[in-house]
Amino acid sequence: MQALFAATTLIVATLLGLTANASAGSLEPTCTGFKDLQLPGSDLEVVSTEYISQAPPHCLVRGAFERRKGADGKPYEIRFSIALPDAWSGQFLVQGGGGLNGTVQPPAGNVAAGGKTALARGFAVISHDSGHQGEVWDGSFKADQIATLNFAGWSVEKVAAAGKALVSRYYGRSAHHSYFAGCSTGGREAMASAQRFPLIFDGVIAGAPAMRTSRSNMSLAAKNVAMNSISPTGKDGLPDRSLAFTDKDRSLVLGGLLKSCDKLDGVEDGMIGNPLACRFDPSSLVCKGGKTDECLSADQVRVVAETFSPTAGASGRPAYPAFPYDTGVMSVTDAIPGLMRFDDRRNRQFNNHALTFDVDDAVEKADIDDPQQRLINADQWTDLSSFAAEGRKIIFFHGMSDPWFSANDTVDFFERMKKAAGDRFKTDDWARLYLVAGMSHCRGGPAALDQFDLLTALVDWVEHGKPPEGVTAWGTAIPGRTRPLCPYPSHAHYKSDGATDDGANFECRP
Repeated sequence: MQALFAATTLIVATLLGLTANASAGSLEPTCTGFKDLQLPGSDLEVVSTEYISQAPPHCLVRGAFERRKGADGKPYEIRFSIALPDAWSGQFLVQGGGGLNGTVQPPAGNVAAGGKTALARGFAVISHDSGHQGEVWDGSFKADQIATLNFAGWSVEKVAAAGKALVSRYYGRSAHHSYFAGCSTGGREAMASAQRFPLIFDGVIAGAPAMRTSRSNMSLAAKNVAMNSISPTGKDGLPDRSLAFTDKDRSLVLGGLLKSCDKLDGVEDGMIGNPLACRFDPSSLVCKGGKTDECLSADQVRVVAETFSPTAGASGRPAYPAFPYDTGVMSVTDAIPGLMRFDDRRNRQFNNHALTFDVDDAVEKADIDDPQQRLINADQWTDLSSFAAEGRKIIFFHGMSDPWFSANDTVDFFERMKKAAGDRFKTDDWARLYLVAGMSHCRGGPAALDQFDLLTALVDWVEHGKPPEGVTAWGTAIPGRTRPLCPYPSHAHYKSDGATDDGANFECRP
């Protein structure tokens, strides 16, 4: 398969008319000439070229290929944008998408890059729309088979091949290493790439993978219904979830959580640094008598417990895992509010007002009535033997306060992947998982250190054989504070001496 892919790339590069460019100075003339690119045997068209002189100076190429009429009668094509820096490092990166894709984001490579994008490091970076055009939540493309397949992952393989060929044509030589980095949908694309196309990328970063969107949405709907059951009726005659818990009530939940779990990493600092050891019991907050501002009612305690428990069907078997208790549970500052704030009616996707919810029926609709979802999901295939055998590397990361996709689901996949690898391919040799305390979906969180450079860690691992361990994390939520981000199942633990805001005074412990 590797030889076939290499041969295909060589053929495409040949069709591009591979020529060498000047190795020094501005490549603006080459960028300008790229607009006349013709590909014999291919419908790839360069729509525009633009030379960007600001740091880093680069050529921005926009184009499209695979133009066709879909089964639904609509036009389709794969649109892309590639940034080709003058000071090219010889590395190539495909940037993951988000939501249902449909738009081409600026190619920068900023996922888990610690504030210095892949482009700024000299990577050639390509982004794409996964083969359909529309708003980020427009799923109408699923009426076409190829568009659905492209969204499920085929487009990544196609765009990677096209991007590598364009890089070869522009610089006169091939990239010496290729990478993929994405979060959410991009995280699922990263997983799918390692699973289904194991020889395309040397290294992959998969953040907060949206690997089971239908199950996650089902779980969130069930939690909203639970909150409906204790919500007063609003002016519109519907349950008003914003009245189920007051801000004081939410503060009680956070306070109780921190009291139980904050100190488990050796220091009380408003963060839950050892989340796997956290055992918070909401019943500790129940009122002994009537409801007051200092305690929760029995019904409120029941809903809190249900919100952070696995979503199970009639048999008791979990249909989706529990969400971790973490500091972002009632966040209002993030684009996707915390689990205790999904009562916000601006979140139309979860704005249901039912008082009952049938988990088994919802699972059947998600898994049986929507077979396309099984194609798109990336949670079942755990065999990465070819990926591992070829020396490829994958790094997962997930925020513990992610209110959309539970970090526990990623942990479960990682454990199943590890089991599937068995003794043949020791997982520590090719895979890592980092759980980020306080971080919401891909970024943000009121107590999150959500900036970290996993890209450097991945490159060092792939190109220099240096396995990643603790990676420094920081964030704007707590200025001046750093922590080592530790590979699962270890956590950052205070050494009992020195400033607690200095990550150098923490170590990764099992």
